[in-house]
Amino acid sequence: MGSEDKFGTRTGGYKGVTEPISTATPTPQDYRLSRELDEFLHNSNLYENNKEAQRREQVLAELHQLINEWVRRVSRAQGIAEEIVNETEAKLFTFGSYRLGVNPPNADIDTLCIVPRYVERNRDVFGIPSESGQVPDEGNVLVNIFKSHPKVEDVVPVFDAHVPVVKFKFAGVEIDLLCARLQFSKLPEKLDILDDSILRNVDDETQRSVNGVRVTDAILRLVPNVDTFRTSLRAIKFWAKNRGIYSNVLGFLGGVSWAILVARICQLYPNAAPNVILSRFFRVYSQWKWPNPVLLTSISPGKPPCGFKVWNPAVFPADRKHLMPVITPAYPSMNSTHNVSRTTLRIIQEEIHRGLEITDKILCQSSGSRKTLSTEKADSNETTNSVDHSDETNVVNEVVTWSTLFERTDFFSKFKNYLQINIISGTAENQRKWHGFVESKLRVLILKLEILSHTLIYPHPVPYSRPGMHYCDSFFIGLSFSLPKLPNQNGSKERKIDMSGPVSEWVNYVLSWPFRTSDMEVTVEHVKRKFLPDYVFKDDNHRNRKRKSGIVYLDQITAPKERKMEDKGDVCDESKPVESVSF
Repeated sequence: MGSEDKFGTRTGGYKGVTEPISTATPTPQDYRLSRELDEFLHNSNLYENNKEAQRREQVLAELHQLINEWVRRVSRAQGIAEEIVNETEAKLFTFGSYRLGVNPPNADIDTLCIVPRYVERNRDVFGIPSESGQVPDEGNVLVNIFKSHPKVEDVVPVFDAHVPVVKFKFAGVEIDLLCARLQFSKLPEKLDILDDSILRNVDDETQRSVNGVRVTDAILRLVPNVDTFRTSLRAIKFWAKNRGIYSNVLGFLGGVSWAILVARICQLYPNAAPNVILSRFFRVYSQWKWPNPVLLTSISPGKPPCGFKVWNPAVFPADRKHLMPVITPAYPSMNSTHNVSRTTLRIIQEEIHRGLEITDKILCQSSGSRKTLSTEKADSNETTNSVDHSDETNVVNEVVTWSTLFERTDFFSKFKNYLQINIISGTAENQRKWHGFVESKLRVLILKLEILSHTLIYPHPVPYSRPGMHYCDSFFIGLSFSLPKLPNQNGSKERKIDMSGPVSEWVNYVLSWPFRTSDMEVTVEHVKRKFLPDYVFKDDNHRNRKRKSGIVYLDQITAPKERKMEDKGDVCDESKPVESVSF
């Protein structure tokens, strides 16, 4: 396999844990299809213009200057000599989609400020007294500085999150700011963020804060062609969002996971054009033998080891339970998909197979032959994984374009039954907190529901706000039943599914949140497809069913209630099969 340098390049000249599957260069038709793909992505408004990009750069420059001034204030308050204070600066890094170069217009910017060791996160960022009892001067607290700045608005400090963050808008640009304190009295002029030694003697919150930047930069160093990677990743993220499988919180995949998956395909096909990367993305992952992990580089124990837990299923039983491991490429390596459940894995695999069928048709109709990489090997050298190309010469007559791949899911037309989870509170601030908490616990409901017999569930990651009701957001879960319908006392056939146990357990669980206020409520309702509220179709052209007039739905959301039909002319035909879900 060969040794690996710090940038992931093997002695054989390739990047990744195995040799490439193919090093073939693009054909004329690959250039054409990739150009068509890029035009489609541009027409879908996925790129920001130069003026917007320059505005963001200006905002980051002003933010960096403001943070430097804050660090100097804190330095003086800690008794640091003035000559040292004048040379003291923070480092500002970006990560996530902005750093990867795939951010859409108006997206927020994930940022990290790194500060010297005498700046404390709780005391100097959030204004929380230090463990020694030291109370900060309010004028030196970063959150207060933001709140008093004329260009900063909507400041939301979240100090108790797994990764503490300050959310705000700076000159109209949304910023998520993390803060990490490294063990330097003065930060090096050139700080190598991927140097493992910077993690010496830092706390868990700092390590997690720095991890986002380290992972993002590692990914960019581990792909053979950054431009191809960016076009391909932009396409995959757009596809995942439109197909309803982009959400780390609900147990699908988030941005980092999709980036790692795309980067691995770029390593396996280092010279391929974006159209081929997309095709091979769906082919490789449609055949992947989960739970074998996806790795961009070998897992490092740390150079030097700093005592943080590294993903290792041979040592940690919890890691062995992961269903779809996608491992981050920077120390300490973690599984970015630990939230994936049996349900969400099944849905992701269904969508990947759909993507494979469509990209096969696109490449086939373009050339009359599916084979565009003439020197492609028959299988990969991935451990316990192989890529079968035996069916690549299928002939497809129907015309398929890139727009077909990116069609939005027809979620609200696919099922006859849905669960509607309503998140309600009395104020905007309470709704923000309550919505975030309940959404983070929807995965628990999914795990409870997926153990029910004869039931498949399909969670939808998009929240919907009810028009006319300020503080009510709803999530939906599609239901599919395989239980046979049996005759009832009236002679008609019916199918009854009792969900009262898992639903009641989950509702009681979220209502026991210690920070819940009296105006925070959550309800769960069974909704037939024909009774879905109109507002879920506001951006959807897939409403392929008839709504009956006179239906009243969700008039008052205070507690779970049976839905009533007030249209007296709407009479149930007892000769038709009936489905019911019990709570």
